[in-house]
Amino acid sequence: MSNGIKMTGGCMCGAVRYETTGTSFGVNHCHCHSCRKHNGAVVVTLAGFAADQVTFSGDDRKIYESSPGVGRAFCGNCGTPLTWEGDGGELGPIFEFHISTFDNPDDLVPTAHAFEPERIPWFDVADNLPRYQGFVDDSTPLRHGPVSEGLPSG
Repeated sequence: MSNGIKMTGGCMCGAVRYETTGTSFGVNHCHCHSCRKHNGAVVVTLAGFAADQVTFSGDDRKIYESSPGVGRAFCGNCGTPLTWEGDGGELGPIFEFHISTFDNPDDLVPTAHAFEPERIPWFDVADNLPRYQGFVDDSTPLRHGPVSEGLPSG
């Protein structure tokens, strides 16, 4: 799966580090309640990699099982949310990293929005990316671009 591209990242305190090799299978904004809750954010952006593309170093990450078969990893020292971990279907086990934990997150450009119906109504991202009902690979887009109703006026 590797094309030689290596990216590094880690938590805020530097105790947990990781390296990915090869291209991400997807970079998406996620609006689901669980991702938002895990990060304390209105939207989360994740970059996914197959498990064989990922190595961890430093301290072991702590993993909270948020639902059966789904782990959400974080640093046990500083609390930085790091990953969504689970079964990627044909890809096997996967890691989806919060892009802000990469050393160079600018290299990861989102291509879609997942779980758009769970979006907080007063927040939308002003892009023309497709919005999906659930996981990006499991459905057709609901629409492209932001909504205009329900957003605060300025």
